[in-house]
Amino acid sequence: VAMGATGVVAVALRPLTGGWSDRYGRRPLAILGALILGAGSAVLIGPGVLALVVLARLLIGAGDAFYITSVMAWAADTATPERRGRAMATVGMSLWLGLALGPQWAVWTHEHLGYNGVWLGGSLFALLAAGLICLVRTDARPAAPRPDSPHAKVPRGAILPAVAMVLVCYGNAVFEAFGIVHLTGRGVPGGAGIGGAASVFTVIAITSFVGRFAGGVWADKVGPRPVALAGIAAVAASYCFFAAASSFVVAAAGGALLGLGLALIYPSLSLLVTRRVGPQERGAGLGVFLAALDVSFALGPPLGSLVVGAASTGAALWTAGVVSLLAVPIVIATGNPPVGADPDEGFELAEELPPAPAV
Repeated sequence: VAMGATGVVAVALRPLTGGWSDRYGRRPLAILGALILGAGSAVLIGPGVLALVVLARLLIGAGDAFYITSVMAWAADTATPERRGRAMATVGMSLWLGLALGPQWAVWTHEHLGYNGVWLGGSLFALLAAGLICLVRTDARPAAPRPDSPHAKVPRGAILPAVAMVLVCYGNAVFEAFGIVHLTGRGVPGGAGIGGAASVFTVIAITSFVGRFAGGVWADKVGPRPVALAGIAAVAASYCFFAAASSFVVAAAGGALLGLGLALIYPSLSLLVTRRVGPQERGAGLGVFLAALDVSFALGPPLGSLVVGAASTGAALWTAGVVSLLAVPIVIATGNPPVGADPDEGFELAEELPPAPAV
């Protein structure tokens, strides 16, 4: 319940927070998100009570919805159309870097300061993020917000990329839930050391981090649709590797394919959203798209468990490969808008701080 609370509130809030950032600007929504994230960590300081843990997870989900949605839209706003995929890929790389460094820092802090030190440090990091946002010189918002309150509806251009994201990442959620059990059951050594089943997740993270910027560059140069289709092929193949793996080498090859596929899919589908929705709905569109990832991780484990119970973990992974391929016709149906197809009429960059004096 505690872990699932984050996904539930994030799914509910992302489209709303994206629309609010379209109307009120990216900076205030991002600052508010960072403060909410800090509050979520601070709630855990003190005695351990399950109700407080659930509250903390709800706050973290809300802060994530405010912060990441606004920052992704902000990156799309401030980049030129020809470099927009790279800009959003850079934000994605920073998220993976935080997810890679955070656990290591938390373990070290726990050994020296205990859990309260971890929660206090997490809260302070969130406050530092809010302070850094205040130093960014430019914000972007619609020059003339639409009178029909765009934050109250789902932008149609975001629906197909979001559905494709759910189908592709369904298998990722299944593998996170049952991957270790499946691999160790087929003879891959357990444990987190080199050659252990848990190290496959490290391979996924490293490959995704390294490939994310390349995915953004290719999406800018050749268009988001072909890059997304290549990513879907890599992801579908990865689930087949996992299903058949009986050694760490094969499992690691599947992890590399999954990381590469996600590195291509995430920026390319994000770019498709920005090209299919108007500038005044960009935040709401990206909010819907990011919520799709939460949906896949909410549905993946329970649906995958039904297949595991009826057949096996291998069958669940083979099924995930088939489900991911269902995204191919959906991506094809989105079309492939040319580079620069979304000129930012009605959008302005607001210099909120005076320029630095000339030296």
